[in-house]
Amino acid sequence: MVSGVLFFLRELVRTRSFPGDERELASLIRDELVKTGVDRVWIDEAGDVIAEVRGGGSGLVVFDAHMDTVPEGDTKNWMRDPFSADLVEGCVYGRGAIDMKGGLAAIVHSIAEVGETDLDLVYAFVVHEEDHEGFGIRHVIEALGRKPDLVVLGEPTSLNLARGHRGRAEVLVTLEGRTAHSSMPELGENCLHRLCTYLSELRGSRMASHPLLGEASAAPVNVEVSPGLIPVIPDRCEVLIDRRTVPGETREDVESQLRGRVVTKRLRCYTGYEEDVEAWFPAWVNEDPSLPELARRLGSDLMVWRFGTDGSYTAGEARIPTMGYGPGDQEMAHRPNEMVPIKEVGRAVKGYAEIVRWLSLNLPRTPK
Repeated sequence: MVSGVLFFLRELVRTRSFPGDERELASLIRDELVKTGVDRVWIDEAGDVIAEVRGGGSGLVVFDAHMDTVPEGDTKNWMRDPFSADLVEGCVYGRGAIDMKGGLAAIVHSIAEVGETDLDLVYAFVVHEEDHEGFGIRHVIEALGRKPDLVVLGEPTSLNLARGHRGRAEVLVTLEGRTAHSSMPELGENCLHRLCTYLSELRGSRMASHPLLGEASAAPVNVEVSPGLIPVIPDRCEVLIDRRTVPGETREDVESQLRGRVVTKRLRCYTGYEEDVEAWFPAWVNEDPSLPELARRLGSDLMVWRFGTDGSYTAGEARIPTMGYGPGDQEMAHRPNEMVPIKEVGRAVKGYAEIVRWLSLNLPRTPK
């Protein structure tokens, strides 16, 4: 079993799949799903790969993994080719190994381990998670015509059970001034001076906090200035803020605090499908009291993620119970020399099947 999932994982890592360019990987996943004997597999208009395993119909569980990865960055920081999928000392190296092709490979290969179940299972391998989490899985769930009883995210947890994370918003703040010749700055109003004051105030701002998820945060990540030329005092600058949120904070709260607006952007999928999306991703926590029992059964601890996932849509917006379980350390995500231990991938295969068996006995069902 480990040799099969290892071969598939290395194929995944060798296949580049940046947001909006997942076509080749989608074909690879579809072909592997066909081999597992699922009842149905298809690709939707956005490019998500979806497989269905029909059980007894007493509940619906969705397994979610995203196909896209961030770029590799400066290859000088890598010890080996980031798309070689080298196997070194029991680990597969390469961009996306942790985030999240290790979990994706394990989810696919867990299908054969499940056996008969009274649950209907849907396996969703989605696009554009890295640049807009929740986009792909929203398309999948809205098309199902039936609310899932649970969503299981395969993001890295070191095989622990994740129960939530902070939310995030991309907020654009505009600061204005008045142009003048830059040899006579006193005749204008330099918006960059206003920016310095704004950022200083932002750094000292008090943020909301949550007992499990910790404190909200705000990090400036980009500045654009106009005209941005010598010899002109700039009269307009825009700063992009990565605002991490905790439960209870609303879009209106965040926009008011930052004196900006949540960004709207256009996503284009490899299928040609396009959609305008808003960069607001709610925080969420799964408070199900049965989670500690499942964690014990898996030999896991309970945890929360530090980054965002598709759970911002499934739990934060759609209010579907959601949890996470996957191979690899979340702190390796997006870093040079990203790698996943193959033993953890193999254990995740068994773990996903065990989750289905546990859910068959314990899952609270919602009406169809």
